[in-house]
Amino acid sequence: MVGKTKKVLKTKAAKVVKEEPKEVNVLSSPITGMIYETTILIKNEPISKDQKIAKVLFNGSTKEISLVPIEPRYEARMEGLIEGDMLIKGPPTILVSKEETPFEWIKSFPKAFLGNKLYGSELITYYED
Repeated sequence: MVGKTKKVLKTKAAKVVKEEPKEVNVLSSPITGMIYETTILIKNEPISKDQKIAKVLFNGSTKEISLVPIEPRYEARMEGLIEGDMLIKGPPTILVSKEETPFEWIKSFPKAFLGNKLYGSELITYYED
């Protein structure tokens, strides 16, 4: 039996795809009686500590957004910032509308592009007085 070749069967190993756990959004809708707050800071490090310049609040009962300036020299800039929509960079770039989805808008601060050296802190919640 010269000239006959053996067939070698190759089996492919099953490709294991590991899925990342999906982030569960606990804050899917505002809770009545709660205040949602983020602080806007200007990056100064490593020269000095980052400076708090304003707080942005969302009232879960009234669905209103308000600005609490901390540094008066940045007040006009902060008023302009909270009047517009929020841009979240990354694949994909997302635009969050303040008018259509104010709660999503306030939640976007930690991930949003706020301008040169500005960033938002994580959202904190507390009961209104």
